[in-house]
Amino acid sequence: MFGYIIILLLLLGIIGKLFLVVRTFLLKRQEKRRLEAIENEKLERLKTHKYFFEHCLKYPLDIQQRRAIVSEAENVLVVSSAGSGKTSTIVGKVKYLTEKLHIDPRRILLISYTNKAAEELTERINKPGLRGYTFHKLALDIIGKQTNVKPSICENTDALIVQVIRELSKNKKFRKNLTSYLADYKDIESEEEKELKLAQQELANQKKPQLKSMYPDKDGLPVYVRSNEELKLCAILTSLGVSYKYEQPYQHPVSDAYHAQYKPDFSIYYEKDGRLNRIYLEHFGVDEHGLVPSWFAQEKGFSFEEANQKYNDGISWKIMVHEKFGTTLITTSSADFQFSVVRARIRKELKRIGVPMVVKEEDELFDLLLPQKSAEEKAFMRLIVTFIMLLKTSCMNLVDVLSAAQQAKDKRNVFLIKYILKPVFEAYQNALRLQQRIDFTDAIIQATALCNRFHPVSYDYIIVDEFQDISIDRYNFLLALRGEDSPAQLYCVGDDWQSIYRFSGSDMSLFRQFPDYFGPTDIERIETTYRFGQPLVDYSCQFIMKNSIQYEKHIHAANKDKKTGLYFYAYHDNDYCDILERIINNIPADKSIYLIGRYSFDDIYLSKVYKSFRENGHFYYLIGGRKIEFLTVHKSKGLEADYAILLQCNNGTFGFPSQMSDDPVLKYVLSEGDAYPNGEERRLFYVAITRAKEMTLVMYDERNPSVFVTEFLHPEKVSENGSIHRNADKRWTKKSEKFLLDLYREGHDINYISQKMGRSKTAIIYRLNKLKIKL
Repeated sequence: MFGYIIILLLLLGIIGKLFLVVRTFLLKRQEKRRLEAIENEKLERLKTHKYFFEHCLKYPLDIQQRRAIVSEAENVLVVSSAGSGKTSTIVGKVKYLTEKLHIDPRRILLISYTNKAAEELTERINKPGLRGYTFHKLALDIIGKQTNVKPSICENTDALIVQVIRELSKNKKFRKNLTSYLADYKDIESEEEKELKLAQQELANQKKPQLKSMYPDKDGLPVYVRSNEELKLCAILTSLGVSYKYEQPYQHPVSDAYHAQYKPDFSIYYEKDGRLNRIYLEHFGVDEHGLVPSWFAQEKGFSFEEANQKYNDGISWKIMVHEKFGTTLITTSSADFQFSVVRARIRKELKRIGVPMVVKEEDELFDLLLPQKSAEEKAFMRLIVTFIMLLKTSCMNLVDVLSAAQQAKDKRNVFLIKYILKPVFEAYQNALRLQQRIDFTDAIIQATALCNRFHPVSYDYIIVDEFQDISIDRYNFLLALRGEDSPAQLYCVGDDWQSIYRFSGSDMSLFRQFPDYFGPTDIERIETTYRFGQPLVDYSCQFIMKNSIQYEKHIHAANKDKKTGLYFYAYHDNDYCDILERIINNIPADKSIYLIGRYSFDDIYLSKVYKSFRENGHFYYLIGGRKIEFLTVHKSKGLEADYAILLQCNNGTFGFPSQMSDDPVLKYVLSEGDAYPNGEERRLFYVAITRAKEMTLVMYDERNPSVFVTEFLHPEKVSENGSIHRNADKRWTKKSEKFLLDLYREGHDINYISQKMGRSKTAIIYRLNKLKIKL
């Protein structure tokens, strides 16, 4: 009996699996038929409205634009590309809806990101009852109509937050917390930053320290130190009013076959009984167990055990030297390095020795750490403003953000959020209430709440431009605007290859995973560029598509005969302006030119040579008798000129790609970034090189080119993760070429050969091609 039951259960299991297989097959067939029906409907509409699409604008719309326009899905995402007629597609869509489907223009909501873009769309469409909005303008209108009180907007939130911080700084408790943060946490580096700094030192082959103290030495000269803890020691010594020199040779010759002349970290000078005395302060970079950090071993090229042995041998030798010559030594270490604790310890030791001090009290110390109107203060204020704006646009709760930092055991950021950012945020919100004002993000959040509760507006279609810049607060607003009962059809147009505003709150996942957020979606592409031609089309696409997380597109020029070049010009500091002027003089006088920089200060060389001026909100230089506009890459987005000249495309912290890392606290409020190295910077470079209709010219320092420049000029030197390969400049010898050929003829693939030879895969492919080997 038991056996029959087992057999019966097995049969039921088989029948169940067969049922699932059949059901899956039927569902797939049903979905296939549904898609075929949708496609047939599209083809029918395209055929029916062929004349309309050829004449609704001044020029015929291309087939992809037409397909995107006739789509009647509840959710449509139009994935565009640079110069692909995105605005024309939106205008064509509105004309199709109003003239062919007879939709009342008042039932269509049109949203763009800037007032200028919204006005341009309204003007081009020219339909009574329809106007383009920005998210913020729409939010303010909804609040005003629903509450009968149009809110006052705080136009300059940065200034208000700075004012709030300065007011809070008058509070003793907040000032003490801020001083503690500036002293103990502000200069902490992540492991990535340490590795980056070490890499920069290695590449530059420099022995000089890299970190500049805010405070000069006893002779008024700048002090460059080797670590953030030494930076803080400079601040401590300055706050105690003692005179010092950094790494000055020891007063007795001690060099031998194993040691160079000893240079103590700090030599402290003071007068006593009419004579100048000298004592020493050594800082040892070891933890409570006497161990060096792991990156130190990497820097020296030793194993961790060797590094510890050598470093501790050095400590012992230094202590022995002072004992031998009877000189006074004070020591500190990384173990439990806390500014206030170390300061108290050094102060106690100096007092014991009899060193006179002019101790600065807490208020003076605060001013030392964060001088008013200094670059340090501006950077700190910018961090707080950015955090607050990202917190609000991401619709996060400060309690949850703090909890995330606590769960991560992130001591630095727990302190910063709890004792600095939270009080500033609360004081900022209170200041807005007292002034009866709101900021732009508040407007969107309030309008969203009103739409969810009262449903004051109703539309049949919502059309959103520049959708790649969408943030969480705007996403929630869109959901509220379209409603739940008979929701408006959503039509979004954007280019994920030009998503460059993460620092302002944009969340690229809303674009990449559109169906997950909005439901079943018809994804259309417009891939014909009307701005530029070959070879820039291929160069730019190959460059941007290294990041496979983005939508794949097959861009082609509308005019196959159109030519747009991409050229690279090397320079040295002393001939930079000469080369630029020669380039400009070779451009026909009737052609428009943009000068484009990664940063607003990338025109520094130009400012020293050429006259500049502002006109109607634009910034120009007079070069070779021509008026030429300078823009940052971010400001150039959406614009075009005949020629685009990208300035100072170099490697470095303020290079392109930028190597400035976000403050660690921002990871708790920023949207998820790219896994691909320099993902957003790569998109930014793509935006820069695709502004030109006829030619893009990239200027770079011959001694220090950007990795992006190297990728174009010497792709074999760039590894698969977008960085310069460690063996980029290693020469190919006859022996290495023979080894390559042997490996290839043995049937090994490119990945294996790359790993075996320690060269990039691109370098392997290039060399095989050069050796006339067909892959």
